[in-house]
Amino acid sequence: MKKHKALKNIIAILLVLLILGCIGAFAFYKYFTVPVGKYPDKARAAEFVKLSEQYSDGQFHNADDVGSAAGAVNMNGFKKPEKLIPAEKIDALEPAAKDELNIGWLGHSSALVQIGGDNVLIDPILTTSGKPLQLYSLPARISEMPLDIDNLPDIGVLCISHDHFDHLDYGTITAVDSKVSDYVVPLGVDSLLVGWGVDRQKIHTLGWWGNVELRGVTYTLTPAQHYSGRFAGKQYKTLWGGFYIADSSHSLYFTGDSGYCDAFAEIYDRLGAPEVMLADAGQDAPAWSHMSPEEITKAAQDVHAQYIIPVHWGAYLYSDYDWYKPADDVVKQAEVDGIAVATPKLGHIFSFDDIANENTHWWEEAE
Repeated sequence: MKKHKALKNIIAILLVLLILGCIGAFAFYKYFTVPVGKYPDKARAAEFVKLSEQYSDGQFHNADDVGSAAGAVNMNGFKKPEKLIPAEKIDALEPAAKDELNIGWLGHSSALVQIGGDNVLIDPILTTSGKPLQLYSLPARISEMPLDIDNLPDIGVLCISHDHFDHLDYGTITAVDSKVSDYVVPLGVDSLLVGWGVDRQKIHTLGWWGNVELRGVTYTLTPAQHYSGRFAGKQYKTLWGGFYIADSSHSLYFTGDSGYCDAFAEIYDRLGAPEVMLADAGQDAPAWSHMSPEEITKAAQDVHAQYIIPVHWGAYLYSDYDWYKPADDVVKQAEVDGIAVATPKLGHIFSFDDIANENTHWWEEAE
């Protein structure tokens, strides 16, 4: 009798462990595996050899030998804001005329652009940390979210520069996909989107200098000096880049994450001088994959940009620098080098015609 009872207890314990194991496996799949995404399979990767000069030996490469995706950040202090950085709330967005260029910076590298009558999202992160994977992959946000997904207008084009968590967000993509007409992404990023349920017919995949025209606006994937990978084992498996977006009236260049390189001069030679350059001011690691203030102004000179807007700041702190330093340092360096800079407040949508007025040091009041 005792043996029978003991056996029943063992079986009950094993069943409980099995159930807990299944729950754990499901949770890991749902909250970690799925948000990481499915990377290109062997068949898709084999196509990259023909589609990109940057692909060889099973991975993508920068134009120049820059070393590994690891490195130290220069220490120049560390200061978080005492409270969340305020943002202008975008409760509604009026349609723009075909010949208008309107720009809104949403924090970090996220931007909302109106060009050619289309609403364009660039590297959007519209969800706050809280899900297990976000807690692992992103620091807590230090600024208010300027745009609620529920208030998001129809999006003509959504551009993703590369697959890092601070540029490609599973929660945002799955929440906004029904409102997006087209995606423009680098080679390989399409596999992640399709794995999350995005219709492949909506995705336009580009290699460096590849372009697609959508409703009168041309999107060109430009070279960048960076790297990819949502975890260590998958680095360099997808391509990275920036975007040159232009129609017959206006042009905007988003550097994506990039260190200083020869690409900026070549972009001017091939595509012309952009009116606005959204410049990576992240001061992040490794140093070759992001730009210092001096490199940003040199890049702006190379590409002959009329104005630069520093991005890759204002939402997350990755490195040991004060939260406002990226913008403050770029403004000071630009004054030395005679470069025009715009520093719009978070969430503020403005017309390019008024960009000269977007030059306040608003972060001094937000400290």
